[in-house]
Amino acid sequence: MRIVIIFASQTGRTRRLAEAVADGARDAGAEVVLEAAADADPRALEDADAVILGSGVHMGGIESEMRAFLERTATLWLAGRLAGRLGAAFVTGGSGGRGGAELALISLLSALAEHGLLLVSMHNRLPEYGRGGSQWGPVAETNPSGGEPGPSEAHLAAARGHGLYVAECAARWARGADGDAGRDGELGA
Repeated sequence: MRIVIIFASQTGRTRRLAEAVADGARDAGAEVVLEAAADADPRALEDADAVILGSGVHMGGIESEMRAFLERTATLWLAGRLAGRLGAAFVTGGSGGRGGAELALISLLSALAEHGLLLVSMHNRLPEYGRGGSQWGPVAETNPSGGEPGPSEAHLAAARGHGLYVAECAARWARGADGDAGRDGELGA
């Protein structure tokens, strides 16, 4: 199974979260491709079982490099080349999950849904969900008042857990596509 992670990171903080997501996916046995949005070729998404997008948050939106990457996926969208894969997202934002981070996550997930990807949310039983996640995906607070700039260890643990979960979902989805219904009730256990 192949997971493609595309991220936009001006400060390196989103890259650190992307690497944690990748580590989690690898722990599930996935082959992971990790690329910066500015350098990524959208055609790499065609070989993915799951696509995970990550971005820093700027005034409630995603970074311009991620927006440019998504615009470069238009030919894939026109041909419906990504439909049926799994998709997920993560962000880093100055004050964490408040407002802007949630809007940025929804923006990334909306772009994936527009391509016909099936969205993998972050469920509340994943490690460090309460300190590094939301139902939309992992969120790292990068400029907390009175604390060290993130992502913190809790944020990284949440990202690893979500990467693992997305890879498990992709493996289960692939087994189902091959006619094997998989393990009833054990997903993410």
